[in-house]
Amino acid sequence: MNPDYAHRRRSLVGVITAMAVVNLVYGITFPLMALVLDGQGISKTLIGLSTMSQAAAILLMAPLAPRLMRRFAPARLMQTSAVTLALLFVVAGLVPNVWFWFPLRFVIGAFNAMLWVSSETLINDLADERRRGRIIGIYSSVGSAGYALGPLLLIATGSEGMLPFYSTSALILCAALPLFAARDHYLMPVTGEKPAGVWGMVMLAPLIMLTNVVVAASIESQVTFFPLFGLSLGISENFALWLLTMIGVGSTVLILPLSWLADHVNRLGLLLSCVVFTMLGLLAMPHVLAYPVMAQIFALAFGGAEGMIYALGLMLLGERFKGSMLAAASTTFTASWAAGILLGPFVVGAGMDWFGADSMALLVFGLFALYLPVPLIAWLRSTQ
Repeated sequence: MNPDYAHRRRSLVGVITAMAVVNLVYGITFPLMALVLDGQGISKTLIGLSTMSQAAAILLMAPLAPRLMRRFAPARLMQTSAVTLALLFVVAGLVPNVWFWFPLRFVIGAFNAMLWVSSETLINDLADERRRGRIIGIYSSVGSAGYALGPLLLIATGSEGMLPFYSTSALILCAALPLFAARDHYLMPVTGEKPAGVWGMVMLAPLIMLTNVVVAASIESQVTFFPLFGLSLGISENFALWLLTMIGVGSTVLILPLSWLADHVNRLGLLLSCVVFTMLGLLAMPHVLAYPVMAQIFALAFGGAEGMIYALGLMLLGERFKGSMLAAASTTFTASWAAGILLGPFVVGAGMDWFGADSMALLVFGLFALYLPVPLIAWLRSTQ
């Protein structure tokens, strides 16, 4: 086997695994900490603010990421971040206090940001254009599996005591093992246009970055508040967590055929279709959860459409940027997700305090309604 091909394949495996770790951290942190804090009588607004501290770290780390990737191997950064995250979860379980968790979640967010930016940059750099959709589809699918594992783990361990924190730490370490097979001397190229800053990248690709803001606001609001939303509709905590897992499973499974389709159709048209389907799903959500079989089928389809929005944003990013610009663009893409975390859980949490816990789906629908003209106009221009 060609040595370069073997190195490339090992690096792809490591990078794809990294996304599972990233999403596992979010998939377990948000519902677990929300349930723990809610059990302590903490308001949903303060829970949302606690989530924001994790996102703020991503925004602050973003400008440093391209420089670190040019100085150190991204694989080495990912390995260090994964091990540190596993240790931080143990600390979180030992001190379950909302005020201590503010700085702790900031540190968790910082290391998760390094893991995320490095993996997103490398996956687009390693993927050739002909197979970009399929490779990123696998990457996104594995990432969605990480999200699905979070609520599933909570069903098995419950949200009380140290068991969920120890279990998460162990799962992160196991999921991170393939990272150590990645090519640790692979450095990001410095060729190409001079990278713009974060705001410069937003101006160069507003559709891509805004897409990630909105889908992040939607997904992270659901991961944080879906169990509380489910309880308000009269379903059990475990069934709400199971439906959250089904949303992740739907994303894991359906992203693969949808990503194959993305290599053969207008990606902007597919993006618009997924956004509209997600909005319709949010309108239907409060009405279908009372019917267990229908709710699980619904969750699978909803997860596939919503998860594909992120995957399409990442594909469009790889089409648009190359070389050193790709590292800067990937950093801004991740920072856009962080902006969505800052926006979504706070707005939705405050809205649930104001309008009731059963308003979550309509609040998220409102975020998508504000965003809808952007992909619609982009698609119409692409067809002219």
